[in-house]
Amino acid sequence: MNLRIHPAGAAIYLFCLASCVAFASFYGGPVSFAWLYACLLLLPLSALYIFLNYHFLRLYQEIEVHRVVRGEDHKYLAKIENAGPLPIHRMRLRTWDDRCHLYEIENGQEVSLGIYEKKELRSGISCIYAGSYDIGIRKVAFTDPFSVFTVELEVPCTFRAVVSPQITDIADKVLDLENPVNSTGLKSRRLSEETPGSDLRPYQPGDPLRAINWKVSARFSELVTRVPDKMEKRTVAILVLASFVPDKMQDLDFLKKRDFFLELIVSAAWHFGRQGIPVRLVCPAGKVSESTVDSYESFQDSYAAAADGIFYHSEEEYEKMRKLAANLRSTYDKDTWILIREDPGPGEDTCVIIA
Repeated sequence: MNLRIHPAGAAIYLFCLASCVAFASFYGGPVSFAWLYACLLLLPLSALYIFLNYHFLRLYQEIEVHRVVRGEDHKYLAKIENAGPLPIHRMRLRTWDDRCHLYEIENGQEVSLGIYEKKELRSGISCIYAGSYDIGIRKVAFTDPFSVFTVELEVPCTFRAVVSPQITDIADKVLDLENPVNSTGLKSRRLSEETPGSDLRPYQPGDPLRAINWKVSARFSELVTRVPDKMEKRTVAILVLASFVPDKMQDLDFLKKRDFFLELIVSAAWHFGRQGIPVRLVCPAGKVSESTVDSYESFQDSYAAAADGIFYHSEEEYEKMRKLAANLRSTYDKDTWILIREDPGPGEDTCVIIA
């Protein structure tokens, strides 16, 4: 609840109140005290009237689909009803204009309702960020008849949209740096196969005897060693290190970071999915969970879950993800890991490839 005092209205009210006090003090009698009591009761009765208006207010919001894509236009409907015996005068609607565009409903638009009256407000709507958050009308504002104060109250019924990110190629610029690795069948730059390969080089002290190619050595009259091939990876995996932010603290800055974060995850999964390379997703879905994207259908499943499926049940689950991210190189030595951080610290990159 937000309470705002109007200086002009408050000054007029205080002047009238002081005049009534002076009038009652000097003249007395029922007339003077009637004006004094009316002035004193003005604010409490106005507050009571507003409370009853809000108590009997019914508001329902919806769009034609539950899951939307960022930037797409959809139809929005708000049903407002006064279920009480008192009319509602000049109630103002406060919208989430920082995270969605309502084309036919303005922030601060006035609505008046008679006794038991219903109204429907229709508008086009588009969501600005990917994620899961409230959209539409967020508060209603009531002002007393003499414009002394305005009180803003949360709407009785909020509407939470699930907004999927657009599928883009923003991860390609990062992952293209590994094309010399990925294009050769996901071979490692650090690890080698245990058996020697077909590439040759002159013998160096310390090379195992089983690596010497005796036939080629006899031909060149010098020892030649077979070089082991680069080890092929078992899988490509993406570790999604989301930040731990409670719902009440998810402000506009959080939505902006989450929007870029989700778009990057989807782009990275699609980068490998369109090449037919299976990729394993390790992300927090309440707790640490794994899924594999190896087809268009499995990509669609992970894409649908990206908007509202990344969260932590508790801070302990967040700490598990942090420890897993810190120990990737030592724990999963033979895997190609892509670490995507939602909130990188100083000197850290958002996307890191551990090959």
